[in-house]
Amino acid sequence: MTRRMPMADPENKTARRALSIAAALAATTPGEKAEARRMDAAGSPLFWRQAARLELPQSQEAMWLRFTRMVALMTPAGRDISIHDDGRPLGAALADAKLSEQRFARLLAARGATRDDALERAIRMLARTGKGLDVTDLANAILWPDETSRLARTYYRQFAKQMPEELEND
Repeated sequence: MTRRMPMADPENKTARRALSIAAALAATTPGEKAEARRMDAAGSPLFWRQAARLELPQSQEAMWLRFTRMVALMTPAGRDISIHDDGRPLGAALADAKLSEQRFARLLAARGATRDDALERAIRMLARTGKGLDVTDLANAILWPDETSRLARTYYRQFAKQMPEELEND
């Protein structure tokens, strides 16, 4: 079954939830950040507190758990401010981090658990840069994996900015 991203979210619950989880990770202890980075399908106390507080739908719990783990991977133990940067969509952040065009194409083409693994590997690579990203864009990429056009557009727009001028004219 293909899930479609809603055209309009009047309350923007996805953004509110994503920003709240990122803020909670920044504000928590280094130990809880580490637990969230290592959590499996059973979750962690931080995740379940957020799931209850934000009233995450049971049907989306696995996706929000994945989101929480990925944001935790990007949040250093000593960081006390959110990694959210609304001017840095996921695709642009991946291009800035030098994710190869080949790896990016495989990420876009992957489905199911293979896609989840590819996205997590890309996030681990991005985490090494120490820069943030738009966490709502990451949440949308996880919640609606078949909606790849925004991710592709932002990656290739940033990728084009990095190309040497002589290649652009060919």
